[in-house]
Amino acid sequence: MVSLSINEFFNQDNPWTDRILGNKEFSKKRDISQIEREYNLDKYKSLFDLELPDMEAYKVKEFEQAGLGQDQDVRMSFKDELFKMSLKRARLIAYNIFVDMITPYLSANNCELGCGYGFNLDLIKGNNYGGEYSKYAVDLGKRLGHDLVEFNYYNEADYNFIKPGSTVFTVHSIEQMPDAKVIIDSLYKQKDKINYVVHFDPSYLPHRSNFIGKARNKYIELNDYNRNLFSYITSRTDIIEVVKLEYDVISMQINPLNSTNFIAYKFK
Repeated sequence: MVSLSINEFFNQDNPWTDRILGNKEFSKKRDISQIEREYNLDKYKSLFDLELPDMEAYKVKEFEQAGLGQDQDVRMSFKDELFKMSLKRARLIAYNIFVDMITPYLSANNCELGCGYGFNLDLIKGNNYGGEYSKYAVDLGKRLGHDLVEFNYYNEADYNFIKPGSTVFTVHSIEQMPDAKVIIDSLYKQKDKINYVVHFDPSYLPHRSNFIGKARNKYIELNDYNRNLFSYITSRTDIIEVVKLEYDVISMQINPLNSTNFIAYKFK
């Protein structure tokens, strides 16, 4: 693991250097049609069409389809510090941090919303199940032995599948929704079934003030990623008790601009 300076990260080979500075135009509209194209029809259908032996083989192939081999060097962040390491090592560190941070809040039942084909469910102990928008990811997850259902964050009725006595968690899925209010409001209506809610997600953070922080916020704006998950949760003290909150823990998706925040809370 090698430490990187901010100048080494924002070099001429990084396409986000000019995009963040406004020298090169880039923008996306994050809506259902974008998710359908980028994830269901592209990423997950291509994985579903393969016959691989186990969950890890599919995850390795997922990275390969993104142009990343396990021994290839990637960039990763912890808080505002940047590093270079192999993808294999970065994955191991990220998974260990995920397990360590979520374990105190696990229940007999654990539900991941936006779970893909269930990779994160394999990392934790319990009666684990999930909901996912992509039908190809759901079918692949079922083929791999997971209890998954089709789920749309925008449909309040879809949250009814949450089982009593559950911890509900998300990992880099709410980032796909610019406004998280519908999620929190829908979860609140299921509050009698939920012990804890835990989010490992990026989001726009108004308090960011240094260069890397402002660059992260700009990255979120350009990609039309989530703007208000953490600000909305922390503002709803009438219905939410925050148990733990930590910003910019790690770049779990191997991109220091898409830094993962952590929050665990209970509904009142």
